[in-house]
Amino acid sequence: MLCVLTLLGLIVAIAAPAVGTTMDKYELEAAVRNLAMNMRKSQQKAITSGNVQRIEFRTNVADYRLKDAVTGEQVTVKLPDGINYSAVNFPRDSSGYPVLHFTRSGAPSRGGTVSLVERHGRELHVIITPATGRVRVSDTLP
Repeated sequence: MLCVLTLLGLIVAIAAPAVGTTMDKYELEAAVRNLAMNMRKSQQKAITSGNVQRIEFRTNVADYRLKDAVTGEQVTVKLPDGINYSAVNFPRDSSGYPVLHFTRSGAPSRGGTVSLVERHGRELHVIITPATGRVRVSDTLP
């Protein structure tokens, strides 16, 4: 019985780090998909409402704000624990944060990339194409 418990303890000790790494990977993938989905929703809202929509990437607090530039309505989305920004190449505005705007036509203010990283260093990127506003997720930079 002691041998069985020792063997079981050894298996758990070996498998536990792999489970943690796998969970971090899935949390990163979910965070990136959620960010891409919220970008697309902001783009669609700009088209349907006729109001400019903006996304503030609050890199110092690991969240982002979706804002209607006309009504002031906003929603803040927190990144999961262990997920942070590694790079955002949208210009900063007067708020001091990098900002992406979607015009009434759904076109982005410019193309760019938002990169998220998990605690083990794995990165994924949300890429906005300048002219078309296409939003896509990639594991490599454009």
